[in-house]
Amino acid sequence: MIDVESFKRDFHFDPISPSPRYVQLYSFIKHQIKAGVFKVNDQLIAENELCEILNISRTTVRLAMDQLINEGLIVRYRGKGSFIAEEKIRRKINYLYNFTNNMQEVGAKPSSIVLESIVITADDFIAQKLALPTVNRQVFKLMRIRCANDNPLLLETTYIPYYLCEGIEHNDFHKASLYRVLTNEYSLNLFHAEETIEAILIEKEQAEYLDCKKKMPGYKIERISHLDNGYIFEYTKSVTRADKCVFKLDLYKNNTNNIKQMEFSRLLNA
Repeated sequence: MIDVESFKRDFHFDPISPSPRYVQLYSFIKHQIKAGVFKVNDQLIAENELCEILNISRTTVRLAMDQLINEGLIVRYRGKGSFIAEEKIRRKINYLYNFTNNMQEVGAKPSSIVLESIVITADDFIAQKLALPTVNRQVFKLMRIRCANDNPLLLETTYIPYYLCEGIEHNDFHKASLYRVLTNEYSLNLFHAEETIEAILIEKEQAEYLDCKKKMPGYKIERISHLDNGYIFEYTKSVTRADKCVFKLDLYKNNTNNIKQMEFSRLLNA
């Protein structure tokens, strides 16, 4: 548990600050988390105790705690209290997502463990997803564990029509970005993608890759991506643990701005 005496010593409300008290409290706790003073799984001081220590209302404390929860900085367990949450990565998914770029944007080190990088003949399911011609069913298959700071986030399997990217299997996708290779080496103009998200129970083999128990809740994410000429260039299926992701969707009345921002947060640490 976070030390009460240290908290009382380090935090004081600024009487001349224009920020409301709950914002000052929220900002202090957030700073302590980001600075590593409050560590993952540390239990916060109970809300009623904070009220007594700081001589503030329960509403003020609750507003600060709710803001911290909304940002994924703490988690609240009924009957147990609030705890510092594992660090999360946020990424907008209302644009063509690039894992490598996103990890770099949030200050995380992206890496991949390549399980397969081969050329195969697509079965009927993959051929249908990629709208392949019957005379040419060769596809490039890339299966990877996607990691941030060496922590597994996704088990990801991608299929691309091989006629679009002949020779791509010779790239080292432990480090290389697939989308950068497709753009820079094959001049493919990646334009549009559709994703579907389904709740699942993670199977034994997937659980081993994601460092979790089998049959725990997870999400399957399927993506079909298109070039600017409308052709399908990618089918990707990914699996992630449900306790490692949060979906956020902002909706607006104006249909043209119906989806302004969508964020997908994945926990970094197991």
